[in-house]
Order: sequence, then C-alpha cells, then structure tokens
Amino acid sequence: MLAMAGTTVARQLRGLGGARAGGSRRGGGLGPSPCHRLVRCRSQLPDYLALDDEQLWQQCQMETFRASGPGGQHRNKVESAVRVKHTPTDIVASATEKRSQHENRREAVKRLRSKIALKVRRKTDLDLEEGFQVPAELAAILPTRKKSMRYGQKHREYPRGVQVLMDLLVANNLSLADTARCLNLSTGALSRLITADNDLLSEINQQRQSLGMRPLRK
Repeated sequence: MLAMAGTTVARQLRGLGGARAGGSRRGGGLGPSPCHRLVRCRSQLPDYLALDDEQLWQQCQMETFRASGPGGQHRNKVESAVRVKHTPTDIVASATEKRSQHENRREAVKRLRSKIALKVRRKTDLDLEEGFQVPAELAAILPTRKKSMRYGQKHREYPRGVQVLMDLLVANNLSLADTARCLNLSTGALSRLITADNDLLSEINQQRQSLGMRPLRK
C-alpha cells in the first residue's frame, strides 16, 4: 500500500515526529532499488544526513507491504513492512523484521541514512599546501579519538562520518595509503576502521573492483 500525502500519511508517520512523506506514485510501487549504483554529484549536494528525521521523510515516498514475520514462519496479517525511497537520490531502504510498522519505519530511516552515506558523493578538495582539515563528522569515528568519545556504528551521527570518509577515499582514487596520510593514520589503522563495518567494506570493494584494484580483506 503506497502512502498518500495528507492526513493519512501524517497519521502513519506520527511515530517519527509527525513527519509527512513526500509525493507518492500510483501503481507499480516504488520499484527496484537502484542502490547498487553509485550516486555521483555534478555539483555540491545538500547535506541530506544533516536533516532530522522529519526533514528527511519530507523528501521520501513510503509504501507498506506484507512480509515474513520474526522466525520466518508467520506471515504478517497487516502491512507492517516498510519501504522508503529518497526522491532526490532514488535510494531505497526497507525494514521488515518487526511486527510494528512504527518500529520498521524507524529502522528503515536508519538504513536510508547508511545508504546515503555510502552512495552519495560530495566533492572533496585536497589542498596539498595547507593539508587536509579533517571535518568534525569524520574525526568523531576515527581511532585517534578517545574510545569513550568515539561514535560507534550504532550512533545516529556515525553515517555522517562514513560519508566524509567515502568522499575522501574517492578523492584519493580509493587509495588507502593516500587517504590514511590525509588523516594522519597508519594504513593499518584505516584498514581496521573500514573492515569493522561490513557495509562500508562491501561498498569500497565494489568500487575498487570496478577500477581493477584488489579487494580489502578482514
């Protein structure tokens, strides 16, 4: 069932702070996710990950559907599974594992943030004279920060750090050595940061493979 704009959506999204989804598409649902393709920008894109959940949902289409419930045996009797599409980037995320639609919506938006971090690239200027100034979002996930102050993978702001790291890697042609040098890290430390995140590792290896580079290994 595709969520429509107006009071219906407002009611459905109340669990996410009353946000309303953007426009809807009649028939055919949201279609297959294009998330396997890298979303490249021709100019500086908005900082989607700086948006709160309400603002992000205003840029999304949402549909609900039935899916297998916990344990894989029971079918949901209501359409509690959720799929969201971020209209500006065509990135799609879904959540099906909870019986509550509200919980699935919350999980779907978390996954959407992670996918935006991995797929949406922004231009990174590398000033060789002044050196790379590490943005606060990226510094927050680096091993150089005290462990008690470092953002882990479950932290809400973690995807913002991942996005900046991906931007820097792409600017350095996916070279770990060059990227580590920008961050004043050893190559080993950067490699451990990447390989600790399965989704980040998978995305980087897909891009390295497309360039004929060897994959990173845990």
